[in-house]
Amino acid sequence: MKINEPKSQKNRSLILAGGGLRVAYQAGVLLALEEEGIEFKHIDGTSGGIFNAAMLASGLEPKEIAKRWRSLKLTDFISGKKAKSYLRPFRMKGFSDADNIRKKVFPHLGINLDKINQNKTFKATFNVCNFSTKSIEAIPNESVKEDHLIAGVSLPIFMPAIQIDGSWYTDAVWIKDANLMEGVQQGADEFWLVWAIGNSPSYLQGAFHQYVHMIEISASGGLLEEYKQIELIHRNATLEHANDIPISPKLFVFKSQIALPLDPDFFLNKINARELINMGYAQAKEYLSNMPLEGETMDAKATANLEPKYIYSFRAVFEGVVEWNSKKQPIKFAVFFRYADFQDNRSIESYSSLIFNNETEDIPTFNSQISNSKSEEGNLMKVESQILIGSKLHKIEFSTLLTNPWEILLGLSFKRISFRLYDENDNLKVDVPLHQSIIDRFKSIYYSTFTTVLSKKGGIKKYLSIIKNFIAYEI
Repeated sequence: MKINEPKSQKNRSLILAGGGLRVAYQAGVLLALEEEGIEFKHIDGTSGGIFNAAMLASGLEPKEIAKRWRSLKLTDFISGKKAKSYLRPFRMKGFSDADNIRKKVFPHLGINLDKINQNKTFKATFNVCNFSTKSIEAIPNESVKEDHLIAGVSLPIFMPAIQIDGSWYTDAVWIKDANLMEGVQQGADEFWLVWAIGNSPSYLQGAFHQYVHMIEISASGGLLEEYKQIELIHRNATLEHANDIPISPKLFVFKSQIALPLDPDFFLNKINARELINMGYAQAKEYLSNMPLEGETMDAKATANLEPKYIYSFRAVFEGVVEWNSKKQPIKFAVFFRYADFQDNRSIESYSSLIFNNETEDIPTFNSQISNSKSEEGNLMKVESQILIGSKLHKIEFSTLLTNPWEILLGLSFKRISFRLYDENDNLKVDVPLHQSIIDRFKSIYYSTFTTVLSKKGGIKKYLSIIKNFIAYEI
């Protein structure tokens, strides 16, 4: 990523907000920013965003960051206490400890404290909550300690607070999940906020959802207060310099229009790091191609999510052998579909990546366009996407036949796709069938999701109705 290069006249702060393990999404955004040559002089991480901020400050490039997220074992986050501790749950400081994050997660992600402390390429700050004073501290990279990084991702109840130099520190999310004011301190004239936490309007049932809602309230409420502070600073500066009105900082926001799945879905493999990265990349590419030059209005709409009544999502992984660079090699093509049924309309999203060289090269696609047409055998789904191979823009097309909901539920659909790859001059370079194994088809069924914000899902009848609408999308 281009950071703090002389040719840049913009003083940009990259604000990596929290969102649990969903922050793998941010790795995809970082890939898109690097491709566009966006430069930053300051990077700030809060809560889960600390992982990515620390990886950047350790000198890792976005491509390497994405690779490390894809290969991370989620079980490495799980570090239990002694069995007898769980016999007194109401006296525990946390249901787990930070041992595995310190010994396994940080090393795997390439987080290196010495490199962070010595980094002079750009300014990095890491936010922690000083529980002793109930305040936020933005620790600069040259003086941050490993305990600060651990404390910054230590969510109360799940992980204990850490004592550093006589004060207790924990995750800052209960006060704020994105520290724009630190960007103000660094003199930023543009905030580039990567938002991974949910911001939907419905209040859902169940203790877990309500715990998540409390985090969302704190995160979004803190951000709204920061908007007000920035507006007040600008207003006062305008009064002091009436003849030379200062320019208010611009805000650009990268987010998923529909809220990202929660951490349990990640741990249960309903969604994985590859899919979150592909989603972040494709959505960032779209935002960068249509971003408002004046920036976003600093209000609640900036991070708000659309809320479908029903969401149906699943993955498919196709394999085959292609002729590429004058030799035959195996490839995989991983696709994640998300179908959203709103009150008045429907949408399908497709996020994919092409995997070369036995998974050493994973290239995400963007600008996917989905169309369906009727045929004698059923409905033909066709997806067209763009992909950068090397530095050259290529085009991917794939199509598959969809018949009825039961075939999808029984793993009889998505057995095969017709796969075509065109080069930068629109010459057809690859035209082959790719197949999904029966094991992967059954995995797709098992790990598919059907969710709703309504109090009742509607049973198998509604499930079949949603899949039927997915098959017939826009026909």
